[in-house]
Amino acid sequence: MGGVEIRIVLDVVEPPAGRVWLVGDPGQADSPGAEAEVSFTGWLGLLRALYELTAEPGPADVPGSAVRPAGRGSAEPGSQ
Repeated sequence: MGGVEIRIVLDVVEPPAGRVWLVGDPGQADSPGAEAEVSFTGWLGLLRALYELTAEPGPADVPGSAVRPAGRGSAEPGSQ
């Protein structure tokens, strides 16, 4: 498995705002190219952007999958 480099560019420092993208191999590129770029605002936005770029797709992310996340109100009507 090869390495991955994450690039973060801050456009504004307080509150933090900018862009994040993945580079396939460390040192490969100096700016976003074919890889997806995710914009963020705030610290939670940065965490969300990092999650979007690094998370592996699960069963719920696969098109046509019948798996749905469990949670409040997820019970089907009439199943009581």
